[in-house]
Amino acid sequence: MIHHQVFWLLVAWLVGAHPGAAAFAAPGLDPMLGTERDEVRLRALDASDQVPSTDLVLRDRIMPAPRDRIMMVATDEGAALLTAGRARLLAFELDQAAAQFERLAELEPGGPAAYHHLATIALWRGLVTEDARHFDAFFAWSDRTEAALDDAPASPWRGLIAAERELSRATAHLKLAQYTRAALAGRAAFRGFERLVRDHPDFHDAYKGLGLCHVAVGSVPKGYRWLAKLAGFDGTVQAGMDELERAATRSQTQQEEALVALAITDLTLNNNRRGGLRYMERLHARHPESALVNHLYGYALLKRRRAADAERHLRTALAAQERAAVFPLRYSRYYLGDALYRQNRFADAATTFERYLADFGGEALRARAHLRAGLAREMNGQRDRALVHYRSIRSERDFDADAAALREAQRRIDAPLTTTERLLLRGGNAFDGGRHAEAVTTMQPLLAPGAASPVEYAEAAYRSGRAFHEDREPREALRHYAIAIANPGDALARWGPWSQFYTGEVHEQQGNRAEARAAYEAVLRYDEPFDYHRALEQRARAALDRLDH
Repeated sequence: MIHHQVFWLLVAWLVGAHPGAAAFAAPGLDPMLGTERDEVRLRALDASDQVPSTDLVLRDRIMPAPRDRIMMVATDEGAALLTAGRARLLAFELDQAAAQFERLAELEPGGPAAYHHLATIALWRGLVTEDARHFDAFFAWSDRTEAALDDAPASPWRGLIAAERELSRATAHLKLAQYTRAALAGRAAFRGFERLVRDHPDFHDAYKGLGLCHVAVGSVPKGYRWLAKLAGFDGTVQAGMDELERAATRSQTQQEEALVALAITDLTLNNNRRGGLRYMERLHARHPESALVNHLYGYALLKRRRAADAERHLRTALAAQERAAVFPLRYSRYYLGDALYRQNRFADAATTFERYLADFGGEALRARAHLRAGLAREMNGQRDRALVHYRSIRSERDFDADAAALREAQRRIDAPLTTTERLLLRGGNAFDGGRHAEAVTTMQPLLAPGAASPVEYAEAAYRSGRAFHEDREPREALRHYAIAIANPGDALARWGPWSQFYTGEVHEQQGNRAEARAAYEAVLRYDEPFDYHRALEQRARAALDRLDH
C-alpha cells in the first residue's frame, strides 16, 4: 500500500515542478544529473556492479528542443531562473525556489511556467503541512496559470502545462476529500495527456502524466471505482508503468519525475519486478544531499524491508531539514520511527513517534504513529503511557491504516500484550526489518498444537510463510500460507486473505500462471472489511493485470 501522504507528495513531485529538469539552460549541465560532479559520480556508479544491466538505461545527454519551447520560457535569463528555482525545489528549499519563480514572473509577465511552479510550491506546502492557507494559495496560483495559458499560443508545452495543472488540482481536491471535484479535474488531466500523446506521439514528456493516470485508475479499489468512472478513466497499472518507463528514458524534462513514479509504483504494486529500488538508488546517486530524495529513498528501502539502511537515509533527510532554508518534511520522522520500530529498538522508536506527533499538526499517519508509540511503550513495560496513545487513536477518515490502527488499539485497551503477542510483534518486526531467519525462529514455536489462539496461529503461519517466501523456499511458503488460509482465526484479520495473495505470487514466480490467477481471483472474492482490504485489492488487481499484460 502506498501511504496516502507519500502518494500526495509523489503526485506533487510528478505534476510539473520537477526540480532540476530545466538544467538544459546552463552549459555543462544535464537534465538528469544537475552538475558535472554528479555526472562523474553517476558514471562511476554505472561502471560498478551496483546497477545491473537490466536497469533502465538513462541517456547520458538529452538534446533539448529550442529554449523558447521548453516550458514556454522565452529568454536565456528566464531559463536560468527556471533552472535555479527547480534546483531549490529538489533541495526542498521552497522559499528560495518561490523567489526564483517570482523573479521569472516579473521578467516574463504572463508566462505560465512561473505561475505553474508557484502553484506547485503552494501545493507541496499544503500536502506536507495540511494547512488550508497553502491550499488557498495553490488554487489562486493555479487560476493565474490558467489565465496565462489562455493567452499562450498552441504548442505541446502549452498542452502539457494545462494537463499537469489539472492533475495538480485533482491531487489537491483528493487531499481535501472533495471527490467530485477531484474526478472532474482528473478527467480533464487524463483527456489532456491522451490528446497530447495522440497528436504528438513523439512528445515523450506527456507520457509521465498519462502513465500516472493509468496507474491510478488501474489500482483504484472497488469502493472508489465510481470516481474513476465519473472521471472517464480507463487503463491498467502495467500500461501506466510502460508509459512511465518511456518518459523516464526519453523525455526532455520529466525523466526524474517519471523515474520516481515508476520506482514507487513498482515497489508498492509490482513487488519490485522492474527493479524499482535500483531506480531510487540511481536517483540518490545524483542527489545525495537532498532532503526530499533521501526521504523517498528511505521510504523505498522500508518497502524492501531494509530497515537499517532506511534509518540512515531518513536521518540524512532530517539532518538536511535542520538547515534554515529547507522546508520541514515532518513525515521523515514518522518513517524514521518505523525503521527503528522494525529493528525492535522500542525506546528510540517511541520517542521518535512522539516527536512526530508533537511536531505535526495534521492527521496524516497520526493514528498509526499513536499505535506504534503505544506498542513500543508497552514493549518497554510502560503500560500507562501506552494507554494514553491507544486512547488517542481516531478513525474519522476512510483509510485502511486508520481503521486497522483503531481496531488494534481497542484490543490493546481491553487487555495488555500477552507473552505470545510480544513474540508475534518481535517476529513480525524481524521480517519487516529484513531479518527473515530470526522471524522464522520466533514464529515456529507458536505453530505447535495449543501454543497460540486461532488468530495468533494464523498470524504465525502467515509471517513464517512470508519469511520462507522471501528466502526462496516456495514449498515451505505455500505450506504456511495454506495453514493461514484454512485457519484465519478471525474474519477481520488479514492473515488469510493476504496469504491467499502471496500464494498467487509464489505460483506466478514459478511460472504457474493458472494457479496464480486462481489465487488472485480468490482474493477479490473476500467480502469482509478485513485489515488493509483496500490495499490488498489494489495489489490483486495489479497482479491480474500483470498476468494479462
